[in-house]
Amino acid sequence: MRLKKLLPLSLVFAIGHLCSFAQTSKDNTKWDLRRCVQYALDNNIAVRKSIIAAENQDLTYKQSKASQYGQASFGTQMGLNFGRSVDPTTNLFTTSQQLYQTYSVQAGANLFNWFSTRRYIEANRYLYQAYESLIDQSKNDVTLNVAAAYLQSLLLREQTNLAKTKLELTRQQLENTRRLVVAGAVPELNAAELETQYATDTSAIISAQQAFDTQVLTLKVAMNLDPAVPFELDTPAVESIPIEPIAEMQPDVVYSIAVKAFPQQKINDLKISSAQKFAQYNKGTMFPTLSIYGSLGNNFANELRRAVVTPGLDVPTQLYVDNSGVKFPVYTPTSTTSFEKQPVGKVFGPYWTQLDNNFRQQIGVNLSVPIFNGLQTKTNYEKSKLNIKSANLDKESDLIILKQNIYNAYYNAVAYLQKFEANKKQVATAERSFDLATKRYNVGLLNSIDYLTNQNNMFTARINLLYSQYQYVFQMKVLEYYKGLGVKL
Repeated sequence: MRLKKLLPLSLVFAIGHLCSFAQTSKDNTKWDLRRCVQYALDNNIAVRKSIIAAENQDLTYKQSKASQYGQASFGTQMGLNFGRSVDPTTNLFTTSQQLYQTYSVQAGANLFNWFSTRRYIEANRYLYQAYESLIDQSKNDVTLNVAAAYLQSLLLREQTNLAKTKLELTRQQLENTRRLVVAGAVPELNAAELETQYATDTSAIISAQQAFDTQVLTLKVAMNLDPAVPFELDTPAVESIPIEPIAEMQPDVVYSIAVKAFPQQKINDLKISSAQKFAQYNKGTMFPTLSIYGSLGNNFANELRRAVVTPGLDVPTQLYVDNSGVKFPVYTPTSTTSFEKQPVGKVFGPYWTQLDNNFRQQIGVNLSVPIFNGLQTKTNYEKSKLNIKSANLDKESDLIILKQNIYNAYYNAVAYLQKFEANKKQVATAERSFDLATKRYNVGLLNSIDYLTNQNNMFTARINLLYSQYQYVFQMKVLEYYKGLGVKL
C-alpha cells in the first residue's frame, strides 16, 4: 500500500501515538504501539518480501558488474569412434575404432561497445538503490497500517467503555424509578420506558464489544501475529498526547520538507535515473561492438582395433580379353580383412607425448556490426525512452498526491480544532441540562421520554467531543509526520 492510501482517521492517530506515547508493560499480554510496530517490522510478510526483492536486485547488479570482465570456459571430451569417422589428430577419415580425448579453453571480452556495458551497470546500481529505499517505504507503510489498526481498536474500546457507562447510568436510574413507582411518586410507564432503554443500551454494548474484538483481530493480522495469542491494548489517554502548534504546520512548509524526507520521492528519482541509463544502454547496442577472443586446445587419439587386409588368390571370371584373336581370361583379386587390437599409445604415441605435440593456440579480434534483427534493438531503445516518461509521470503523480494529503490534513486540523472548541461548550450545556432533567425527573416533574432524551443528548455530545478531539490530534500528527519529526518516544 502506498503512502497516499494511508491517511484515514486511524492512520493519523497511529502516527501520533507512535511519536510519543508507547509504554513498556511488565505484563507480556499487554501491547503498546511500539511493541506492535516492532513485531510487525520483524514479521510482516510485505517487509520481508521487500528485503528479498532488494537482495535479488543486488545479485543482478553484481552480475552486471562481472559482465564487463568478459567470459572464459574450459571443456574436455572423451569418447570412442566407430565405423567411418574423422581422426581428431590427423583430421582424416578412418574406419578404425579409436579412443580420443580433447581439451579446450576459450576466453573473450569486449574492447569497446559504446559504453553500453557501463550504462547497464549504472542502471542496475540505481535500481538496486531504489529497491533499498523501497524497504524503508515498506516499513513506513507497515508502521502506518499497524498504527491505523491500533488506533481503530482504541476508538472502539472507548466506544465500548462509553456504552458501559451509559448502561450503568440507565440501570441506576431504573432502580431509582422502580422505588418511586412503589412509592406512588411516578407512574409505572416511566419504569417500563427505562427498561426499554436498558435493553437498548445492553444491545449497544454487545455490538461495540463485537466491533472491538473484530478490530483487534484485524490488528493481529496486520502484525502477522497468531490470533490465538493473548492480546491486551495498553496506551495512554488522548489528552496526554503532545502536539505541535498548528501555526508551525503551514502546509507549504511541510510539503517542502516532505519532498526531501520521504522514501517515495527518493525511489522515484532513482527509478528515473535507472530508466535513463537503460535507454543509453539500449542505444549503445545499436552500434558496432569490438571484442577480443582467444582459445587453447589439445587432443589425444589411439586406435583400439586396427583393420588388417590380407591378399588372397585371384579368382577367374566369365570375362575374356581378345588380343589379336587370342582370348585371355579376366581374374578378380580377393582379400580378407581382420582386426587386431592396439595397445594404448603404440600407433600415435604416448598420452603426454601427443598432448605435447598437439597443443594449439588462437587469438584474434572480432568486430560485430548489427544490421537487421527484426527491429528488436531499435524497439528496445524506443521502449526505454517511453519508460523514462512513465517514471517522470509517476514522480509527478506522487508529488501531487503528497501535496493534496498535506493540505487536506491541515484544513481538517483547523476544522476539527474549531469543532472541538464548539463541542466542549455543547458538552457543558448538555451536562447541565441532564443534571436539571434528573432532578426534575426524580421529583416527578419530568416524564421518562424527556429524561431519556436529555441523557442521550449528553452522551452524543460526549461522543462528538471525543471524536473531534481525536480527529484534531490525528490530523496534527499527520502534519508532524510529513514534516519529518520522526519517532519521538
